[in-house]
Amino acid sequence: MTFIYDVMTWTREGTRVEGRITSLERDPVKFYEGPEFGLQLLMDAWFNGCGALTVDKDAAREFERCFELFLGKKVWTDAEGHVLDEATKEPLQPKVKAETHFAGRLDSARGYWDGYDYLVLKPDRQGFLDRTAEVIASFRIEGSGTGEHADILIEATDPKYVSHMDESHHFKTTFTGHLPR
Repeated sequence: MTFIYDVMTWTREGTRVEGRITSLERDPVKFYEGPEFGLQLLMDAWFNGCGALTVDKDAAREFERCFELFLGKKVWTDAEGHVLDEATKEPLQPKVKAETHFAGRLDSARGYWDGYDYLVLKPDRQGFLDRTAEVIASFRIEGSGTGEHADILIEATDPKYVSHMDESHHFKTTFTGHLPR
């Protein structure tokens, strides 16, 4: 995996997290300034294990849902392509083929994990933007002109979304702020 940015955050204050983002590219970059970049950074901090013991359980589930919106949700299927219940891995009743049930929403990605086949839904760009508006109160990036690094300020709408940022953290990310098409 090729990381794009190195991120260092300071201890949170209420619903605010400050830090610095540094490009790992050789050439100066223009940092993305939209609030969806702030959500991506909070998601990736959680994914990288930052504050694993202090993260709010509802926030962890929210980040899982955000990853599904951004990357595409896995749909578990049996060998014949019928949709399985996510928790039990039993066929839904009545049985329904994934290609029929999710027509027009399936991505080309598919795989096999722990004895089960899965398909992947297309990323939900608008769904991710909607979640961003509900999670991120504000996002500011300073020094965002072309350069090597910039200071960031992420303010969440609820302290639970930054509960995992109770200490200073350092992680690398592949997120750039841009959204999938």
